Amino acid sequence: MKDQKATLAFYNVENFYAKTNSTEHSFLPSNYAKWIDNRYETKVDRISHAISRIGFKETEDLPLFVGLAEVENESVLEDIIKNARLQKANYNYVFYESLDERKINVCCIYQKDRITILKSEPIRVIFKDSSGNKSYTRDVLYVEAEFEREKIYFFVVHLPSKLDQEINQEKRRILLSKIRKQIDLILNENSEAKIVVMGDFNDTPTADNIRLELNTRAKQDEVKYNEIYNPMVGLMSYKRGSLVHKKQWMLFDQIMVTKGFLTVDSRLQFLKADIFDSAFLTQNIDKMGAFPNRTFIGSKYLGGYSDHFPVYAIIKY
Repeated sequence: MKDQKATLAFYNVENFYAKTNSTEHSFLPSNYAKWIDNRYETKVDRISHAISRIGFKETEDLPLFVGLAEVENESVLEDIIKNARLQKANYNYVFYESLDERKINVCCIYQKDRITILKSEPIRVIFKDSSGNKSYTRDVLYVEAEFEREKIYFFVVHLPSKLDQEINQEKRRILLSKIRKQIDLILNENSEAKIVVMGDFNDTPTADNIRLELNTRAKQDEVKYNEIYNPMVGLMSYKRGSLVHKKQWMLFDQIMVTKGFLTVDSRLQFLKADIFDSAFLTQNIDKMGAFPNRTFIGSKYLGGYSDHFPVYAIIKY
């Protein structure tokens, strides 16, 4: 029987807030802009178009599972999965509202006719400073699913940025540590468990906190049963990335897998990972090249897709 292929993807969809009938400002960047005219509908269509193309070249199919970041609520997901470009996949979604101050969340969509959700929950941390003041960030989405009679464990992540070094660095460390502890529990029960960690880590694949807290390896043949393979290390380049920060390419969006996907006799096998940076997602900026065609810059509406490119992994089964 010929091997079949499926796409697992992650996409930070840039401030995808719901459209409301309220005259109040939305939560869009700095509260300056609202979804006026058909801007929201354009965003739905563009994100749906992007999702429909991720991995299509390799699989000739829509993605099996897509982790998403920066989604406000379920109404956004309802509009995405009902879009004509995605209806063929018959997607459903998993969504939990976090306590994030910006009201953006991680979530996922999945082909419900092909993959079964066995369990899902948010991994939530409430932080307190020395004065007892509470602060929050995005939850990590944890999903257990069954595909082709195999169990897959997903972690969908959107870590705090490093802008506020003193506060956010500790938040990032705590969240990565919680993910790692959950991974250890799974692997202690089954050393060949198939685990996927995907998300916007707001840092590069070689960053110490990611490498050390998650116990990642850059080379596939060096991965031990309790380690995580990070194929994004091999994709790092000055000429390519998943977003642009201060006119430089960065690869903050990542997909990692455990050794269960790497053994030759596994029913589900990792084949490759890549950045989905097709030309239609880009915009030429002066002489700097083709950067992600984003929706907004501050309050200025550009009408693009997102300030991030999707990333994806191809598995065979």
